[in-house]
Amino acid sequence: MGLIMSNPFEDIQLIKSRNLAIRAGENRLLFDPTTIPNRWRSPKTTVCISHAHTDHTAGFTNNLLKIVTPETLEIYKAVLGKPTRVHTIQLGNQYTLEDGGTLQLHPAGHMLGAAQFVVERNGTRLVYTGDFNLQSTMTAKGAHPIPCDVLLMEATYGRPDAVFPPREQVYTEIAEWTSRELKKGKVPVFRVYATGKAQEIIRIINTYLTVPVVVEPTIASISEVYARHGIPLKFFNEESDEGREIMHYGGYVYLSAGNLLTLHSQIRQPISRAVATGWAKMFPMKKFDKSFILSAHADFQQLLDYITKTQPRAVHLTCGNTVTFGAVLEKLNIKQIVPKHRKQLELSDFL
Repeated sequence: MGLIMSNPFEDIQLIKSRNLAIRAGENRLLFDPTTIPNRWRSPKTTVCISHAHTDHTAGFTNNLLKIVTPETLEIYKAVLGKPTRVHTIQLGNQYTLEDGGTLQLHPAGHMLGAAQFVVERNGTRLVYTGDFNLQSTMTAKGAHPIPCDVLLMEATYGRPDAVFPPREQVYTEIAEWTSRELKKGKVPVFRVYATGKAQEIIRIINTYLTVPVVVEPTIASISEVYARHGIPLKFFNEESDEGREIMHYGGYVYLSAGNLLTLHSQIRQPISRAVATGWAKMFPMKKFDKSFILSAHADFQQLLDYITKTQPRAVHLTCGNTVTFGAVLEKLNIKQIVPKHRKQLELSDFL
């Protein structure tokens, strides 16, 4: 990417650990903020929300302009209600900033509607990945690395032992374990995130097995959004007549976003508790009968692939194993900045 002498992004500022802001001309862009200081609340401030997981959606709860994908907005509305002042942009489309420059959204591969944000102004490109995954899943197409000058990226699994097995292998393991538990007369119960992971597990069971899937109401509402966007999912809300009947007779899979140790008494049969998470690669999941290494985040190798394919001039690691992966970047001679609390950074600090 070409660089110019004047700084098109006048500052990159970090408030607390995850509240990242950049200024492009008179515009201030906030990426997945958890809080918004009063001094930043102005008509020139835009909130960019990368996806619908609740640890990224606090930016919906203000009267600033918000940029999201239609899918992210629809998932948020299905669970938490209708926010104000939201401008939706389809993945692949762009938004023109008032005083020049563009903001474009690209697929992040993390879940339905998840976006990478690409800001271009005066010949310089900055990319904010949000949570991303380069591998395609049963419910989302994988992300593509975007060449840039400045890269703001996650490092959730930025440690060398966080290398995941092939996804198709894990899908098979989930199906085989589920089938075995059903033959024992048990109900396989998966502890999942209501958004993203739940829909992937539903799709796995639908694809590999012929048993019904019963889900909690919140999971059902979000899964209906997925279905409206062309992702075929067959499931039953536990509060529906069909769901209650299935749970009465047994022979089904149950998905919960709550605490599996305190499941309600509606499940009449013995259960087997399972979890699907990337953390199962590094840590024992002692509260579960079975764990599967399945994540919607980039693993260590994918993080490296993103860096090597994009060749940024500088990187800021927004969250995760920033120290460990930062040491890897040092070995690759890639400049990085870890700003201190409330420290303002000029773009020249990165470049």
